[in-house]
Order: sequence, then structure tokens, then C-alpha cells
Amino acid sequence: MREVKGVWKAGDVALVLIDYQKEMFENVKSETKPREIELNVRFLIRTAKAFNIPVILSTVGVQMGVNGPTRPAIQNELPGIEVIDRSSMDAWEDKAFRAAIEKTGRSG
Repeated sequence: MREVKGVWKAGDVALVLIDYQKEMFENVKSETKPREIELNVRFLIRTAKAFNIPVILSTVGVQMGVNGPTRPAIQNELPGIEVIDRSSMDAWEDKAFRAAIEKTGRSG
């Protein structure tokens, strides 16, 4: 049985960003505007970097030509990061995505 942790520490977690693409933002139905979502994600990335938390970035359908890449303002916060482009909407089904998650060694 897995131990339940009350509070996660930076060494327990990873920041996983999935599908922060133009097409997804166009379909957000929320009081929070896309501009505010983007800003919050950028702050999350900066916080993750400050605490040395690994960041995994994944898109869907870019190589297939169905969707565009990660929004530039978000991508600019992650220079040199490898974007994992999937062909499936379910990120967990993608072998490269799962491998990236497992490679972090985090199990929070």
C-alpha cells in the first residue's frame, strides 16, 4: 500500500504542462481569461525553476499539423526544454510522455 503524504516537498513533485496551445485556449470556457491562465502558468514555471522542480511540457497534434505549438509566452519560459508532442489526447498513453515522467524519479 502506498504511503499517503500530508505535504509534498519540492523533491517529491514535477510540474507537468499539457496542451497549452492556441487551439486549447480558444476553447476555454471560464471566468479566467486565457491571458490570465497564461500568466499563471508562467508564474508556476518560474516557481518550479526556483525550487529545482522538473518541468515536463507536452503538446498534441503539432507534428500531425492539427494543432499549433505551445503558446510562445509559455514556451519562452522554458528555453531548451524538449516538448513531447503526442498523437493521442490521453498523455498517459504516450510512451515518450510516460518515460519523461518516470525519468524525473518523482513519486509524490
